Amino acid sequence: MNGPADMWQQAADNFDRHYRSIDDAQWTASTPCAEWSVRELVDHTVQSQAALAGALGVDVGVGEAVAAADWPTVQAAFADALAEPTLLEGDPDPDVFGGMPKHQLMGLAIGDLLIHGWDLARALGADESLPPEVVETVHLGLQRIPDEQMRGAAFGPEVEVPSDASAQDKLLAFTGRRP
Repeated sequence: MNGPADMWQQAADNFDRHYRSIDDAQWTASTPCAEWSVRELVDHTVQSQAALAGALGVDVGVGEAVAAADWPTVQAAFADALAEPTLLEGDPDPDVFGGMPKHQLMGLAIGDLLIHGWDLARALGADESLPPEVVETVHLGLQRIPDEQMRGAAFGPEVEVPSDASAQDKLLAFTGRRP
């Protein structure tokens, strides 16, 4: 099994592929996140990645100005930091994300990037395939979160899919998306 750095990189590569394909007319297109356009989805994802990287002690070059983060800079800084095997070691900062352990912060970063990569692909009409191993790992992780913490703010109600649906479709349905 790949480690967190490999999984983040796979999710980042997928997101990046779609990010680089956005043309000027697509920035205002709607996304599966009903309240967000492509621009708003990308901004949210980049800002989330910058904030999570910062919580892990990664300097993505924006300081407190997370809203000013851009994807190529955040991606490069996060990827470089993940090359350091000790990044996920040590105690978390108790004032950041409620003192959440670093491996859980990394799980959030991977899941957020993976799911929003799919959202972006769907909005652009692009290939929606996600890295299978990352899909399975994220789905297992999300199933451990109590519904009352997950539904509403982060995800909508689970969508029903056939029992023989693919692992990707089951993950997407679990997060309230319609595969």
